[in-house]
Amino acid sequence: MRIRNQRQRFTEYCERTQINKLIGVLLFVTLLGCVPLVSVMEVARTKEAKTGSLELSEQLAPPPVTPIFSARRIPQALIDSTLKVRVASKLQQLTASFPAESCLTVRTNDREIFSLRSDLSLIPGSNMKLLTAAVALDVIKPDTVFSTKLFGVVEGSVVRGDLWLVGSGDPLLSTRSYPQTERFPTLTPTYVEGLVESLIASGIKSVSGSVVGDESLYDTERYSPNWGDGIRGTEAGPLSALMINDANTTESPVKLANPAFSAAKEFTRLLKEAGIFVKGLPDIDTAPLNTPEIARIDSAPLRDIVAEMLTNSDNNTAELLLKEIGRVSQGSPTRIAGLEVIANKIVEWQLPSAGVALGDGSGLDRATHLTCGLLTALLQRAGANSDLVKGMSLAGSSGTLRENFVTGPAFNVLRGKTGTLTGVKALSGVFPFSDDRATMFTLLLNGTGTSTTEIYIPIWNSLVSSLASGGDSIDLEKVAPVK
Repeated sequence: MRIRNQRQRFTEYCERTQINKLIGVLLFVTLLGCVPLVSVMEVARTKEAKTGSLELSEQLAPPPVTPIFSARRIPQALIDSTLKVRVASKLQQLTASFPAESCLTVRTNDREIFSLRSDLSLIPGSNMKLLTAAVALDVIKPDTVFSTKLFGVVEGSVVRGDLWLVGSGDPLLSTRSYPQTERFPTLTPTYVEGLVESLIASGIKSVSGSVVGDESLYDTERYSPNWGDGIRGTEAGPLSALMINDANTTESPVKLANPAFSAAKEFTRLLKEAGIFVKGLPDIDTAPLNTPEIARIDSAPLRDIVAEMLTNSDNNTAELLLKEIGRVSQGSPTRIAGLEVIANKIVEWQLPSAGVALGDGSGLDRATHLTCGLLTALLQRAGANSDLVKGMSLAGSSGTLRENFVTGPAFNVLRGKTGTLTGVKALSGVFPFSDDRATMFTLLLNGTGTSTTEIYIPIWNSLVSSLASGGDSIDLEKVAPVK
């Protein structure tokens, strides 16, 4: 009996507890519902005091058509994602037939759009010049000029003894007639005739000694040791701190072994043609200390020299800038010192360094290996409005891209750097869509036949078409919140 009574009391307790909980929940829900109602009533009383009446529809907005957590409430993110998927899908189809020795990296602003073997170590060809250019702009500084100078002792209208022509590493020192002979004419040449004109303006009539070329600013390594015979003297070199017309002379179809001697010969010819008598024969040596400076001529700023190098893919300019990088940064005007500086900058800038091997500054050395990931990261670090990017060829208009993309979305928009060796074709570039939005990419193709137009031209065209779709507009009215 006692046990039955205890069970009955326990049951009654549980029922009372459940009822109390239910009442508590109902009261809580009721209070929640009353809060906005009380607020509305308070507003209504305030409004009524002023206007005498209130329509609730004036105060309460209609319920949202677009759910609170819909992606339509963040339209720009939705647009970016949509465009990324669109571009990536096209690139996936394009790269399906790529050779195994190839890579492609595409980034829009700081977002990776597509990546195919981005860390694969490949021969970049002249895309190596992007690294040389970026480090030169950082180490040497964009406003730097190269000053080629004349030294000698002047007595009246005569230079007593030798006239010293001292090189500064200016890679664009040339005569006025030389650019017309180039496949890609030099954009900002330093005309050596300016020195002749300075002598004439000073009243100089003759030189009792010789014109002597001084190339002592840099070392005398004429070629990168891995360059083959098909490159030496044709694609690049011989190299010197004193070069006129890329070491060519008007008197010989073949380049002489010493560019400083070639420069002395050319300058002697120019003096004689201008009516200044030169008694001795051209020579090479180092100018004595404390010899007075007679005249100088300055190059264009470094940023313009870099632009010429990238636009025209100028190999001599790249190699001379490499030596200048070593001289300025390490006090050693050599190829090796310059490459050490570039290697250190890759680490300092936190660029992907795996698979990198450096042989020269121009990319003619097949021992040079880079990755798509590194080159794209380099462009992204520089930015679409940097001197580095502005210095590259403009599609369909200038330099090595003047005959490519002459129609279509890339024309006069895409900035790019090409690279070509036998079995190597490269293209890195920037495709701007607006002031604050641009796609940066690198495509490296290695393998038999990849440098032939039949192979790379269709790939380039499809790549650019795919990238251009990333700039297509999407109707904001169709993705923005309805309300």
